[in-house]
Amino acid sequence: MHVDLPARPLSYRTPSFGVEVLADVVYGRADGYWSEAPERRPFPVGMMVWEGMKRRPLDLKMDIYQPAGDPSATRPLLLMMHGGAYWIGNKGEKGQVAWCRHFASLGYVAASIDYRLGFRPHKAAIVKAEWDAVEDADCALVYLLGREDLRIDPERVFVAGTSAGATTALHLAYEVYGDVPSEGFQTRLGPDFRIRAVGDLWGYVRDLSVLEHARVPILAFQSEQDPVVPFDRGYPLKARLFTDEVFGTQATCQRAEALGIPCVLHVCKEKRHRLHLNDDWTLSLRYQEIRDALTDFFGTILASGGR
Repeated sequence: MHVDLPARPLSYRTPSFGVEVLADVVYGRADGYWSEAPERRPFPVGMMVWEGMKRRPLDLKMDIYQPAGDPSATRPLLLMMHGGAYWIGNKGEKGQVAWCRHFASLGYVAASIDYRLGFRPHKAAIVKAEWDAVEDADCALVYLLGREDLRIDPERVFVAGTSAGATTALHLAYEVYGDVPSEGFQTRLGPDFRIRAVGDLWGYVRDLSVLEHARVPILAFQSEQDPVVPFDRGYPLKARLFTDEVFGTQATCQRAEALGIPCVLHVCKEKRHRLHLNDDWTLSLRYQEIRDALTDFFGTILASGGR
């Protein structure tokens, strides 16, 4: 007689599944300049000028990565966001794809999203671009949690990103779904929804006081010689005319720890911004280190929650 045995509980640390990909899924529509742009080849100056003068309705797309054959009734979610200074980048960036495939093989649903890019060259427009990205990331969460076929557990949601994507992840966790939501931003998932942890890969916050709004653990990576985003505090790209002072991973983690929020900072020595990519845009050894650190960090949180 055949007896169905219960599935072995997942540790979410060991690759156990193949990966299924749903590509170019439209998760929303919003007014913006553009939603993806090439990183590896020059962005045409004419497009920068012309497209920067007009906004139009855009389809917002994501790629969804699922564990093939996973029998679990519910699954954790990892939402990934690329970098690119809110100007360039797309969901198909090599690191985002590799991280998403890895986490799907562990039993997560993972999604890499495009979001609105572009801004006019002044401070208010750049801040608006940051909040457009946050709004789009929130829209992506609403879409993913609303799809019953994905079987996502709303109590096991993680967010991560590189550079601008990391900044978006921090804003989402602390300002949108913190105990004190940002003024003027409607939380679409309700006042009780919380993000479990953030992967802050060389991002920043504009105001350290936002860390008082929630208790979300952070795993951070950044080079102390980062030429783009200040490691402690300063101006992105040293562009004082276009942005106010921001706080990088060191300042963020120091403030988080003072508030009793777990924050693990990996300090790197390379004089570069994109730690996960080599100069020829292949994945670096740092990519693997970040992947494994995120796996352990999120896996420990899942284990401590007993789910």
